[in-house]
Amino acid sequence: MSLAKTYLQDIRVKFPSNLDSHENRVTQTGLLTAALAMTKSPASIVSADLLEKAEKSNGLNLDVPVMKKGVVTISNVRSCTISGGRSETDLVRITFKTVRADILLVPSEYEKNQVKYLQDLAKHLREIAEAFKVEIETDLDTALDAAKSQVYGSAIVGTTYAFTGGAIQVPESRQKRFFNDLQAINFADDFYEPRSKVISSHTIMPTVSWYINQGKDNAENTSFQFADKDFTFSNRVDVDGDAFGTGYWMPDGSLGFITRIDPDARLAHKAGDGTEWMEDTIPGLPFPVGIMFKSKCDDKSALEEAGLAHLTATLVNQWQISFDYAIVTPYNSDNTTKPSPIRKFEFVADETP
Repeated sequence: MSLAKTYLQDIRVKFPSNLDSHENRVTQTGLLTAALAMTKSPASIVSADLLEKAEKSNGLNLDVPVMKKGVVTISNVRSCTISGGRSETDLVRITFKTVRADILLVPSEYEKNQVKYLQDLAKHLREIAEAFKVEIETDLDTALDAAKSQVYGSAIVGTTYAFTGGAIQVPESRQKRFFNDLQAINFADDFYEPRSKVISSHTIMPTVSWYINQGKDNAENTSFQFADKDFTFSNRVDVDGDAFGTGYWMPDGSLGFITRIDPDARLAHKAGDGTEWMEDTIPGLPFPVGIMFKSKCDDKSALEEAGLAHLTATLVNQWQISFDYAIVTPYNSDNTTKPSPIRKFEFVADETP
């Protein structure tokens, strides 16, 4: 006889451990961070009235009235006939996008499992929050690219820097001084706001980090040009073509981000079959979401995991997490002739002109 079969058992470390910490790392969201900060800024293009009306706009069109800048005609002769230009208005439609993610948990799976029910639920929520933010960031990059300025009044653009495909091309020889030129470029187009938001790909980080730390005690002081700028970085800023870095800069408040939830969640409805709706926050998202919860009996014996064939009538908990969001960029009545406050730049290797 021998005790070997009961002695030689696998040794298992308690869960959670730190071994999977890098597997479950969370991405940084510089685009969303900047958008949320600018939405709350005193200079925001998103008014308190727009935020309030957006909350209950489900099923309805949401429009913002705007006025086009007029053209004043100057003459040099007085006349008894008075004529003047008439103002022109427009409506900007706020377009929402719905995003949704689901969770399904079978509580009986956790009875003899080192991973517990609440631990798994928390993991699902963290992953859903990150997936939502990645989706939002991708759309923010698309929105910024669509709203970027097509024209510039400054001679710096086109002489010091080439202008290609709606992006200012910054060669290596000018990169350490480029951020000093932003204020002058904005000034030429009558953008005088004291602070600028700069959102770029991670490939711009080394340049910013290097030159922002070249202060007065260095042979060349390059740090002066960063004092009035807020930098954030995102892996969702798309780097185009041969460029090795892409970014946008804009006056504070030039980008807005609005969310809303479905009416059932907002009104905390409950159905006769046990379905519940609620408004809540989940870890990692800085705004509320709508949650629909269902709890029911179901046959989960066909689950792929071994040892679950006995779950022919077991408790199943389900969550549907959703919300709508809209991205707001500055109104421009004619982007072919009028500069936009959102400006795009690319760091390139080649010297141009």
